[in-house]
Amino acid sequence: MAKYTWTGMYRPNMFTPDNDKDQLVEVQIVSSVKDDDIVNDIIEEGIEINKATVSDILKRYQAAVIKRVLNGHAYSNGFVQMQPRVSGVFETCTTPFDPAIHKCTVDMNIGSALRAELGSVSVKINGSKDAGGAKIGSVTDTETGDTSGTVTIGEMVSIDGIKIKIQDEKDEEQGVFFIDSEGEHRANSRLAVNKPAQIMVKVPKDLKEGNIALVIRTKYSSGAQLKSIREIRYAYNLTAKKAN
Repeated sequence: MAKYTWTGMYRPNMFTPDNDKDQLVEVQIVSSVKDDDIVNDIIEEGIEINKATVSDILKRYQAAVIKRVLNGHAYSNGFVQMQPRVSGVFETCTTPFDPAIHKCTVDMNIGSALRAELGSVSVKINGSKDAGGAKIGSVTDTETGDTSGTVTIGEMVSIDGIKIKIQDEKDEEQGVFFIDSEGEHRANSRLAVNKPAQIMVKVPKDLKEGNIALVIRTKYSSGAQLKSIREIRYAYNLTAKKAN
């Protein structure tokens, strides 16, 4: 069971220019924490020494680590590993160090304790970073009232979100798409509701039962119409089933 949760957002994978669909996830940073914040955390957990003493110990600890590393030592603890390194190319085995070409640096990697705890982190995807605030928030099967992710093939679903309106229903590149194991299925029936915050549409009858993905493609924007199509992908898989 996850002890921690990271929230992330999809962003296009720029390393695969031949594939315009695959995504990477960028973690949304909650805040930038400094030493004073860590000291406050320690004090709140309960400790017999005061805040000023904890802060002083932490500063002395940092200074001692820095001094060791600058003297050529490798350092490791539960959350970080440090290794001194010289970057830059030396033309021969007798070429001297030149500060204009070569740089002293420190390689840093996560420590063993932090690495072990990463297995306790779950990730919640919160839309797409390039979606301009557009997001699919929930999907409701209007036939059954189910909101847990099950939709009935051939029946109406209500899709609620932000900036999800289909700008041009006649444009086949825009619309609501259901993706099963055999590919994409565009919902070709007329949208019963097509608003920025809600779309109501029938699930395609030729959709296969099982896990499916939901994608909305549109040029809609709250301002001027977008020049290119925006893809809004629902962060959770749905389950398609036939009507009873």
